[in-house]
Amino acid sequence: MNCRGSRPWRRGKTGFTLVELLVVITIIGILIALLLPAVQAAREAARRSQCTNNLKQLSLALHNHHDRSGRFPSAYFGITPNGGGCVFYAILPFIEQNPLFEKSKDASALNSTPNGSVYTWVDLGNNQVQSVSNYMITAYLCPSEISGPPEGLWGRGGVPAGKTEVGMWAFSNYGANFQVFGNPDKGNDAGQNFDGANPSFASILDGTSNTIGFAEKFRRCGNNGSLWGHGPWNVPWMSLFAYGSRDGTTGYTSNSDPPGVVGLASKPIDRPNPWNVACDPSRTTSQHPGGLNVGLMDGSVKFVSFTIDPVQWWAACTISGGESIGIP
Repeated sequence: MNCRGSRPWRRGKTGFTLVELLVVITIIGILIALLLPAVQAAREAARRSQCTNNLKQLSLALHNHHDRSGRFPSAYFGITPNGGGCVFYAILPFIEQNPLFEKSKDASALNSTPNGSVYTWVDLGNNQVQSVSNYMITAYLCPSEISGPPEGLWGRGGVPAGKTEVGMWAFSNYGANFQVFGNPDKGNDAGQNFDGANPSFASILDGTSNTIGFAEKFRRCGNNGSLWGHGPWNVPWMSLFAYGSRDGTTGYTSNSDPPGVVGLASKPIDRPNPWNVACDPSRTTSQHPGGLNVGLMDGSVKFVSFTIDPVQWWAACTISGGESIGIP
């Protein structure tokens, strides 16, 4: 048989058809869509865990401060141009920041005082200086919340002649409870009501496990923010909440615009969005889904729902209201 004119048999080409390719792409897309929420949830769980650890560290630092001095720090002490500091400055030695705290009292530092100051200019050499309030403290930042950059906001200014400022006002995602560390009984006077209360374990009559010391806040909030070293000349920029009368009827306006929020209206805000419009710097909030972390005065940390009963919230803010209500 003459086969020269016949074509050899060839196996057909293999591969995906267009339809098969589209099906594969669709399946991959569905798998990614199913996986992405789980990945995001895992990342948020890790961030929330870090936030919880930070608050645990701060709450235990209060106990160490009390052990050393017999009292908790005031909301702000030593209100002078070159001296003083807030709760977050006072606990620096107890959150592994003792070298920075000691620099604030160094006689060779610029603007220093014997008792130290959160506004001491630390000489870095080469004509550079950095205010203690400009140091970013990792323990004061929650990784879930990014309304402001971790490195801070704006230079402090007032730099000594011939020097260059390093760093910016540093943020805190945690506010101190004015009802614990302040002196509400001094009334609506920021020159008097931030110091002198001498808070201690003995003064927390409602029980340390029922009283909030710290709670989460946004770094930027409305036209203000939460700066860990800020003082009471402009209260809405302080890392603070519950600024008002002890009976919860009057939010203080002294050096505060907007005024402080107390009582039933002070319950946390549910993730205000956008922060520059919907956020109230006088109240607490967080970026965690469902609620925020609080550090209690017994050293423990709890997650509080945004839907908490306002009566329960304010009861947990006060130190001697006689309430038997605890954080759920």
